[in-house]
Amino acid sequence: MCDDCGMSPMYDKEPSPLVVVVDDEPSVIRSLTGFLERAGLRTATAGSCSTALQLIRSKRPDLILMDVGLPDGSGLDLCRLLQTEGTTSRTPILFISAHDDPSIKVRGFEAGGLDFITKPIVGVEVIARVRTHLRLRQAYDRLSELHAERLHNLASAQQTLMPALKDDHPTRFFASIRQALTAGGDFYDVIPTGPEVVDYLVADASGHDLAASLWTASLKALTAEFATPLNTPGDIVHALNSSLHHFMPSGAFFTLTYARLNHRTRRLSLVSAGQPPAIVIHATEEKPLILRVEGDVLGAFPDAVFGNIETTLQPSDRLWLYTDGLIENGCTHDLGLSRLISACISRKDMPLAMAVPSVVDDLIGDRSANDDLLLLGVDV
Repeated sequence: MCDDCGMSPMYDKEPSPLVVVVDDEPSVIRSLTGFLERAGLRTATAGSCSTALQLIRSKRPDLILMDVGLPDGSGLDLCRLLQTEGTTSRTPILFISAHDDPSIKVRGFEAGGLDFITKPIVGVEVIARVRTHLRLRQAYDRLSELHAERLHNLASAQQTLMPALKDDHPTRFFASIRQALTAGGDFYDVIPTGPEVVDYLVADASGHDLAASLWTASLKALTAEFATPLNTPGDIVHALNSSLHHFMPSGAFFTLTYARLNHRTRRLSLVSAGQPPAIVIHATEEKPLILRVEGDVLGAFPDAVFGNIETTLQPSDRLWLYTDGLIENGCTHDLGLSRLISACISRKDMPLAMAVPSVVDDLIGDRSANDDLLLLGVDV
């Protein structure tokens, strides 16, 4: 006991690694568990494939020592099965075999095993191999944690670049974004450029790796410089293209929709750089307005040409801007666009903050996105 505080100096420690030993020979089980426990490791044992599978699923060990031949099946087959399960796919498996046959070793490595221990068992060798693979597993886990932390920090920084809905904002918009990775290349911005005049930008960097996410900061900075009432949307997109072309690497580019909406006159000017068509859902008409505008991608060509369209919208219309990942996730472009239009129409009376995520859920559901995707809705 501690004389000053009256409390025990003991503290909680992480439990020692758990090793599951799978073998049908009691003498081998006794030898292995003895070696492991004297080395400070915890053990659990099984004598068959079926028992081992239940034990491994419930205990989630840090490492598995597995005999190749078991009474009710092959350790190789059990290893293959464990490789397919999320909770065990990364658990190191070391095979135990009475045969030093190279073909068995090759099959073991092909099944997902990381090492082989040949009988008769030598305690020093077993402990050395087990410790090596436990250290490798711990190092891998730590790297994964650091990678996840960096991704989280990058995603947080990227989110600060994109605006949030504010009560005093002159417009009403709502966006939903999903990344194939934690951070990605899809991006939107909302920029007031005059009394009741707002510019809406939706962009998609080529690729959906971490490099793509870094380009969005450059696009954000450039747009803030060029988006002024003195520049038309066409001027802004051409200026963005000229700047991006000078420093983006070969093969990298953005697709982009840039829309300026005067919420008082409801006049819309829209420029496209390789993006799918914007959609306008009318409050009083069943047929939607599909704004198909052709244009080159942004940043790839010094002399790129961008399509432009101008139109006047109606009171209570709703404008939808999005990236292609939303409509090309598991289906063709045309089918995805048709599904998106139907989803937007069916939610035209729904508040925007509810409609946007509902449309995304309708199209994507619980499926993992294989590309970044973004949907931005704007109430006229």
